[in-house]
Amino acid sequence: MRKTLYLLRKAIDQVNPAVFLPSENQGDVVLMEESGVVTFPYSGGRVFSLKAGVTDMSLTYDDLVKKIFEYEHTVVI
Repeated sequence: MRKTLYLLRKAIDQVNPAVFLPSENQGDVVLMEESGVVTFPYSGGRVFSLKAGVTDMSLTYDDLVKKIFEYEHTVVI
């Protein structure tokens, strides 16, 4: 199974949920912009945010760069 990091630049409601099928991929999601949605239902990994207060887990840009190199694949949506 692939370990994928998803970087979401689009609003969550504009992204096809089939992209995040946990049976196909395991990995984490980083919300790059404020999405207007407080909870993001994703069971394949953890959900992070670069904006404070959007999710329970926030990242700094330095943490994001480290995370990109930890994963086998990075997908920007």
